Amino acid sequence: MTEKTMAGTADKAAAFARNGGAKAKAGATKLYAIASDPAVQAKAKQLFEDGKRLYQAATGPEAKRFYRQAATVVKKVRRK
Repeated sequence: MTEKTMAGTADKAAAFARNGGAKAKAGATKLYAIASDPAVQAKAKQLFEDGKRLYQAATGPEAKRFYRQAATVVKKVRRK
């Protein structure tokens, strides 16, 4: 590359870095505003609790018993 094109490339890279930094900062500001909203925090907490209940239901002894029953039915059907 010539010196002239290298300088142009460096200028483009510097401008991209400046613009990218400003966009990242603006995005982080918006994200912080959303995350600090009490309604969003309450919704996130509710979703977490729902997920926790679903996980406990899916990994509990009743779910394991149901899975074993379903597996035996599938095995019986495959044998026929």
